[in-house]
Amino acid sequence: MFSITRHLPAAEATEELGREIALVARPNALIALAGELGTGKTLLARALIRALAGNQAIDVPSPTFTLVQTYEETRVAVAHADLYRLKGGDDLSELGLDELIE
Repeated sequence: MFSITRHLPAAEATEELGREIALVARPNALIALAGELGTGKTLLARALIRALAGNQAIDVPSPTFTLVQTYEETRVAVAHADLYRLKGGDDLSELGLDELIE
């Protein structure tokens, strides 16, 4: 596992990075985004999911309230999760991420 930190100058650069990540995304890969609120994590995730779906019009809502949003119309199955409001590791089991991985 490795970590990359990117400072992107504009929304277009963030969306381009999402499209580039989609080119190398593989089944069972974990792509974790970290950052403060408003830093573009959802913007990047939307671009990534839309590129994986080959459909720029696909609705990709933020999973802030649902916590996990799944997509099967993508080249690889995607579970877009927002872990911001979780208090600890025990909360992860309640989301059903283990079942999604299987």
